[in-house]
Amino acid sequence: MSRHQKNKIILLLAICASSIAYCLSPVACFISFAGEPKPLRVGVVGPETGDDAETGLMTLVGVELAAKVFNDAGGIGGKKIEIIHYDNQSNSQLTQGVVQKLIKEHVIAIITSPTGWSTFGPVWLANASKVILMSAGSKRHIGRSGPFIFRNGLPDEIGTEETIKYAMEKLKYKNYAIVTSMRDDETSLQIGGLFRGAIIKKGGKIVSETHVMMGATIEEAISQLKKDAKEPIDAVIFAGDDAAAIDVLNGMRKRGIKAPVIGGDILYTDEFLKNGGELAVGTILYAGFFPDDKLPVVSKFVSEYRRKTGKEPGIVSANAYDSFMLIAEAVKQAKSTDPVIVKESLAKINMQGVTGNITMDAHREAVRQPFLIRVVKRGGGVEFKLLETK
Repeated sequence: MSRHQKNKIILLLAICASSIAYCLSPVACFISFAGEPKPLRVGVVGPETGDDAETGLMTLVGVELAAKVFNDAGGIGGKKIEIIHYDNQSNSQLTQGVVQKLIKEHVIAIITSPTGWSTFGPVWLANASKVILMSAGSKRHIGRSGPFIFRNGLPDEIGTEETIKYAMEKLKYKNYAIVTSMRDDETSLQIGGLFRGAIIKKGGKIVSETHVMMGATIEEAISQLKKDAKEPIDAVIFAGDDAAAIDVLNGMRKRGIKAPVIGGDILYTDEFLKNGGELAVGTILYAGFFPDDKLPVVSKFVSEYRRKTGKEPGIVSANAYDSFMLIAEAVKQAKSTDPVIVKESLAKINMQGVTGNITMDAHREAVRQPFLIRVVKRGGGVEFKLLETK
């Protein structure tokens, strides 16, 4: 063996030793995959069993329906996008494990269910491995978590502002009272704060404000709300869930406050209609999805979802459906399966989805308009009706 051959073997052994040492760090191993062409694969992470299984399964169904529609239409150059999904049972350790599996299987992107660990657990792994992660509907802003992190959901900032704009310009509501429920204090405080900011920004007036579930009964809180209001109340902003909203409506009507309630998408539930009945009539809210929208893309999604599940689709499945379509369209436009290139196309996307027209802001979070909805009487019952905003 010549000296040149010996030196070459020694160099190769040194490189291998260095690579082994480097890959003792799982993050480093993942980084080694970056920049390479990937197979046409998209991962899905969410709870398919356990307490949050309903949300996780709705996410998975939404993605699978989108994949079928996209692939049946020709996929990417005639090739189908494969879906690989894992059950994380809303467990932090399982989440890390299944995300590592997906990265090793060379997925282009991972779509995560809007449940705690599913959204936040994989962020660092996705960034480190340079794999796109898209949360399908998280309420939390996660786009600033890194260049490969995207969020597809209706921003509450847009929902609250557009709702107040409609209330002031179309309905001429100027004076607002705010009731914040503390049953879900973090979300409620956030929504209440956003509504407050929107009222001030649009030139409205807050004439009274109260909180419920902080040592005071609803009756006491509503009585104080009415007492503090020195001017007529045009509308009552409610920040809280559907069950608490019905209690508040009961308290308002008993004390002669006839103003309608304005709330967020948390009130957009069958339970709110069923349990609220006529009390709920007049309530205005925003939502990220309206299944009775007449657009062909929405009608097709709704009919396919019904056929597959026997149920009406909700916002979770709609967000998941659009999340897949956003990624698939970005791959198509990028003409590449390299996530580094695909993420650039995704950041510039402009796509009509089942949840509306979607673009991305500077922090890779979806920008789209809300559906504004009012509860109305129909026949012997009540229903949600889409408002004309133009």
